[in-house]
Amino acid sequence: MDVTSLLWCFVYIASFTLTSSTGRSTLRHRQRGVISLRHSRDDVSNNITQDDVIKEYVVKQHEEVTLVCDLANSTGIRWLHNEIEMEKGHRYTLDHAGKLTISSVRLEDDGTWLCDDHLGNTVRPIRLVVLDPPKSPYLLIDGRRLDPGNLFIPVKENTELTVECVSEGGRPNPTLQWELIPYTGHEDTAPGLRLTNSSYVGPGTRSEATIVRVLRAHHNATVVCLLSHATLQGPLNASLLLDVQYTPSFEISRVPGFGFPIREGIPVSLKCDVDSNPPANPVWQKDGDSPPVQQSKDGFLNFTTIQREHSGWYKCTTKHILGYFSSIVYFLNVIYDAPELELTPEEGSVSEEQVVEVSLGETIQLQCPAGAAGCWSKVGREGGLDPVGPGPKLSLERILYQEAGEYRCVVARSARLEKWRAHNVHVTVTGQPVVYPSKTNLTASLGQEVVLSVEFCANPPATKVLWFTETLLLKPGVNTTDGICVHNVTKNTSLHCHHADLSISPIRSSHQGEFTFYVRSPRGIAEATIIVNVPQASGFVVTSGDVQHRTYIFYLLIISFILNVLEHF
Repeated sequence: MDVTSLLWCFVYIASFTLTSSTGRSTLRHRQRGVISLRHSRDDVSNNITQDDVIKEYVVKQHEEVTLVCDLANSTGIRWLHNEIEMEKGHRYTLDHAGKLTISSVRLEDDGTWLCDDHLGNTVRPIRLVVLDPPKSPYLLIDGRRLDPGNLFIPVKENTELTVECVSEGGRPNPTLQWELIPYTGHEDTAPGLRLTNSSYVGPGTRSEATIVRVLRAHHNATVVCLLSHATLQGPLNASLLLDVQYTPSFEISRVPGFGFPIREGIPVSLKCDVDSNPPANPVWQKDGDSPPVQQSKDGFLNFTTIQREHSGWYKCTTKHILGYFSSIVYFLNVIYDAPELELTPEEGSVSEEQVVEVSLGETIQLQCPAGAAGCWSKVGREGGLDPVGPGPKLSLERILYQEAGEYRCVVARSARLEKWRAHNVHVTVTGQPVVYPSKTNLTASLGQEVVLSVEFCANPPATKVLWFTETLLLKPGVNTTDGICVHNVTKNTSLHCHHADLSISPIRSSHQGEFTFYVRSPRGIAEATIIVNVPQASGFVVTSGDVQHRTYIFYLLIISFILNVLEHF
């Protein structure tokens, strides 16, 4: 064997040793310009042969790479690029051993390279991957590309926001990742992003991220898309700042603090803070009008020496791009020594009184005297006043019997003269009777005491009331031999309303069932049924469904007959 043959054998053995590893292992190649030499296989089955392994060269553009042909002792070697014969010259150099050197690698060199000889012998191909750096990513919202110079994106509270990140170019495809960086102080309150898988639609790489519900905690948060690629030393990014527009919320504070009694003559401050985006200025109102003292720019109402006429309903309002908003109403009660509304006509007070009759369930509007900025209170049983509404107007919608009574509008006519005007309205409610049971279903064990209670209201007053069961007819003040006591009707705290009780002691299994209370007035009849269950009783358990299936008209006919009979007793 001559020296040339020995040299070819040595080159072949060295080349085989270098490329004999299987799988997807990655090696550093010694060639100038080659980033990595990898072996890959297209068949993922377990029956892999050495011939199935494909060598892969990964290089950057404008570098140099040398491809080795494994055909030993062959002549007439040529190279094919994507099944097209390569023409030597310019950037392609082929030596006597069949090695192909490509100088200044370009993107068009990417693909599959294969060598053969004049006899048609060939070996496994080589895959050349030419790295192409991607362009900087950019963001889309609703298909519109965002201006990179304008980082602030306005978005309304409680809406959904979807952002798309797009990267053009890049070989292989870059990797896109998302981050949501909350504003300082909101790390634990700002929900994160819901990510979708990266999708490759057309040229470039795309990925979406969604905030399902934008909250005010997301205000000033940063949404970042990070792009990673083998050609880059560090990731590229595109970001935006969330400018969350949210409606105003109010915080009212007071000095002295809430709970401390406000007496006439002391200094008092009310403060209103408005949290909104865009920011909004607080505006104080008293009884629907301007406050009695000038408001400061930072939302303070400062009473140097508070007076009794400063009492009233205060609220904080603001005008925002999303609408007009108001806080809850706060009643400022100033305590003073002189008994309120106890002045006699000789002392300079004026009293007006009016009687209004309204039907049950209707709506009534009460109005303070014309031009007066007073507030409404209801007179209690002991003469005390309970505030019921701010401003000179009071609306009682779907009025109930319990709302009947005396209402008073108090107007300070002159603080200097301490002259007051009290406008009284006596509201009377009329209509058919109504019954309100305290409970509609009771469960008791044998031997216990049970009290059935109802409140009934009627105006004109009720003419007949009674209790009855399936076997008993019971009038107030009656006691039975089996422990049932029907108590007399008592006056309730509300005008036109009374209270009725029926007690059972001790309860027995025979008491299980329905107890019905009926009331009649010249305007009609009303009833309420209370179900008593005794679990240890051997009988059935009554449910509300059982009552609903009874014939209501039949009951009315029976009760009407009973009441007519009782009228002749």
